[in-house]
Formats: sequence, C-alpha cells, structure tokens
Amino acid sequence: MPRIELWMTMFAGLAGGLAGVLWSGLVTTPWLARSGKVHSESAGRVLLGAALRAFAGAALGLLFWLGWGLIAVLGQPWHTVGLLYGGLCWAAVGAPMLGTLLLRDEVATRPVLAHAVEWLFTCAAIGLLCALAWHRYA
Repeated sequence: MPRIELWMTMFAGLAGGLAGVLWSGLVTTPWLARSGKVHSESAGRVLLGAALRAFAGAALGLLFWLGWGLIAVLGQPWHTVGLLYGGLCWAAVGAPMLGTLLLRDEVATRPVLAHAVEWLFTCAAIGLLCALAWHRYA
C-alpha cells in the first residue's frame, strides 16, 4: 500500500505548480504585454503550460519526499524548510538557465527575467506546499 505522505507531497507539489499558472496569468502576461512582446495565448498553450507546471510540481514533490522532507534541517518551522527547498530547486535549474540565456545577445532581457521570477514564485509555492504536507502527515 503506497504511503499517504508520498501522494500528499506529490499532490502538494502539483498544486504549487498550478499556483505558477495563476502567477503567469496575473503577473507575467500583463508585465510582458506592457513591452508589446507577448503573443496571443491560445487555450491549448495555456493548458499545455498548466500541464507542464503541474508535472514539474509533482516531480519536485516526489524529490521532496525522497529527501525525507529535508530531514537534515532540524528545528526549523515548516515554512523555512519549504522556502529553502523552493529556493534550492530554482537555484539548481532556474538560475543557471537564466545566466546562460542572458549571456546570449539575441535574447530579450525582459521576457527572460519575467519568466525567471515566475518560476521562482512557482518553486517557492511548490516548496511551501510540500513542506506543509510533510509537516501535517509526517
């Protein structure tokens, strides 16, 4: 029988990934629209983006569970552990990608920074929800 902590942590990660969809619609899209660089959002593109964020969140939830909820961080509240995990996830993937994209001259800085901030928020939401799920069920 699968452990409830695994499923709840993966579901929490999925929910955190979907929080990134809200950020995208409420913050990133209007931010990019001001520069005139945003293209039309079709229903398929929005759905695919939501699926991508949900999958990333579930995968990061699985990694959180496999790491035993960052068991090495002792005596810290769950939100500190969640923000630490989210920051580490973004630093491992988002920061190097941001750096390599900005090193290239043909990439516009504003959209790259907008998406970097969006994924930073998404990783933080995933980390916080995973830590909360771990705290509640562990």
